[in-house]
Amino acid sequence: MLDYLPWAIAHLGALALMLLCAAGLGNLFLRKCPFHNSVERFVFTAALGLGLCALVLFILGLFGILYQSIIWVLTVEGTLATVLNFLYSRRRSLGIRQWKQILSIQQWKHLYNLRNAGIALLIIMAVSCWVLLLITSQYPPTNWDSISNHLPIARANLTGHGLVIVPGIPFPVVPLLNHMLFTWAMALKDDVLAQMVVHSFLVLTALGLYAWGKRQSRSALGLAAAALWLAHPLIRELGTTAYVDIGLTCFVFLGVYALRVFWDHRKTSWWYLGIALLAMASGTKITGLFFAGLGSLLGLLMLAPSFLRFLRRRSTQKESEEIVLDEHRFNWRSLLLGLSLSFLIVMPWYAFSAYITGNPLWPFFPQYSKGIWGSPWIASGVQGLMRGLRQATVKDFFLVYVDFLRYPARFDAGDNLTLFPPIVLWPLAWIVALFNRSVRWWVFWALAFTVFWFLEVPLIRYWLPVLPIAGLALCESIQWILERIRLPANLQDGVWVTASIVIISLSGYDVGKQINAKGLPPATSVAREAFLDQLNGYRGVKYVNAHANKTDTVCVLSASWLNYYFDQRVIDLRGNLYGHRKPTFRWPNDQLWTQWLDYENVQWLFIYYRAPELDIPNQNPLTNPFWPDYQLVYADHDTWVFRRKPVL
Repeated sequence: MLDYLPWAIAHLGALALMLLCAAGLGNLFLRKCPFHNSVERFVFTAALGLGLCALVLFILGLFGILYQSIIWVLTVEGTLATVLNFLYSRRRSLGIRQWKQILSIQQWKHLYNLRNAGIALLIIMAVSCWVLLLITSQYPPTNWDSISNHLPIARANLTGHGLVIVPGIPFPVVPLLNHMLFTWAMALKDDVLAQMVVHSFLVLTALGLYAWGKRQSRSALGLAAAALWLAHPLIRELGTTAYVDIGLTCFVFLGVYALRVFWDHRKTSWWYLGIALLAMASGTKITGLFFAGLGSLLGLLMLAPSFLRFLRRRSTQKESEEIVLDEHRFNWRSLLLGLSLSFLIVMPWYAFSAYITGNPLWPFFPQYSKGIWGSPWIASGVQGLMRGLRQATVKDFFLVYVDFLRYPARFDAGDNLTLFPPIVLWPLAWIVALFNRSVRWWVFWALAFTVFWFLEVPLIRYWLPVLPIAGLALCESIQWILERIRLPANLQDGVWVTASIVIISLSGYDVGKQINAKGLPPATSVAREAFLDQLNGYRGVKYVNAHANKTDTVCVLSASWLNYYFDQRVIDLRGNLYGHRKPTFRWPNDQLWTQWLDYENVQWLFIYYRAPELDIPNQNPLTNPFWPDYQLVYADHDTWVFRRKPVL
């Protein structure tokens, strides 16, 4: 505990610097946006600011000036500007007289009642749950995608001071918005801070759900929707890792939220905000393009009635000018500005992919890629990812939410972590959507993406962008039912508060058990190494790092999750570029393979020999080696390490 507290405070301070800097940048563009409440303002300014900061870092990377010192200077300057601007804008409310009034007991006496005591208890529970979730994000990274792909990219960008391609990992070219935030975190602190950035997206999504409830004068409902979002075991797990899915979900939900406000009130500022956030979702993951495209179609749909009236009455000059020139309502100029803004945000991430591979959507449609990026084995690898998962029947479509719980492995749910059971009720919202306009909005977005997801990429992690939308639709549907049965308003709030308390209690209990089993996150290098020793194969990595030069190359077979922890260049044979180059463990069959290793200057082979996909003959690799030029130098119960024999 003595080591942990200062270590945790230092990380929390670094995260606060990032969020303050991001919020300040976001506020530059959202000062005039008519937010309903302070929670809503914070959520949108922080989320937009994080996306804009990633774009700034990307530009620094393009110019090759992504240095740690520059990142620190920009972060501190941005934070100071935010704090000074806040103090200046609140200067009248921060005087001594105002503080005396705030601290006066008489000022707060009227708040002492049973209802507010319940609210205070709920706030304490929510904060306690948040602290527990924050702690779970502070363990060293061990999850597959984060240490096989995402963190190696972020580290390479930082150490290379620019945008660096790491061809040896599974997906060397991806949209980089979240990765630039990971690079930022690693420049300020380390990989744990990168995970805490993902935790921030998790919390921003929860706060966004609560803010929506406040906007609808249903704070209790918003709180229940936020609690439901945090109750999903898969979400809590991903919220502790350097994955991009939580960031994608946050941008999607807030983008759809902003477009909903725009749809209701026709305020063009919300159109710009919504389409910008959906563009940032596209910069986070390719599936985000679906939402950016749907949002653009929504903008066109908004103008369809005006356009039809314009065609019918184009002889009336006054009305045509009103349609085209009205600056206070959504018009063609607003539409084009929003679409242009979306294009400017999306373009850098996909233009970079196109520059490297010749295909902005790589690894999809590899036939349109150039050079090795268009190799036929890449197409087979992408298709193999989805093989056996597609369930394209109407029956399976309606049962998919039940199957999430019954057969999580079918949807590639790691460690069988899946969703909170009440999500099986979300199709109830499809029925209520026929009668309720608000529910219809959320169901439209969630159901449209679900159809696309079900037909194309039916992995549970790929459905998460619409999970908070589906949860909110379910909560609003239950609220509609409560109103139809004429339940009193106070009793309705009681239902939501009770549900929130139960859900938060269950979530906090589960998270607390995990922390109790693991202990507090390791705060020293010695404790970190002891923690990582529990990771399969990590001791073999330590052996390689201790004996190899930094300039050596390690070929990794069936151990992708260890890519990040090697200090040397890595070639992962599960990667898209190298997935076809796997050994047979038989000589002379592997002669061409060893020649390729020689061409790549591979000095070390790291093999997780327990992987079920490997067909290894029953022989002792020490006395009877598989390849004459490589000798076994390390072995444990999981891994073999081979080293190229010196040339005599």
